Amino acid sequence: MKKIEVLGTGCYKCIQLETLLHEILGELGHTEIEVERITDEHYIRKFMPVEEIPGLVIDGRLVCNNTVPSKEELRSWLFAS
Repeated sequence: MKKIEVLGTGCYKCIQLETLLHEILGELGHTEIEVERITDEHYIRKFMPVEEIPGLVIDGRLVCNNTVPSKEELRSWLFAS
């Protein structure tokens, strides 16, 4: 099972990214995959500057930051082997 973390303090982009992830996972029937929002600034800084939120971490690897990616990009990152 994948571990998905949205790094952000709850801004509009962070919520938008989290909502988009849930939408994609629901469409594809992967409701067992948990999406966790991380708001702890110390944890976020392990991956990127806090000023560059939102960030998306999949299985411990930062795949994007400072943007809300397209659905196609998210799908490719979520289901890459």
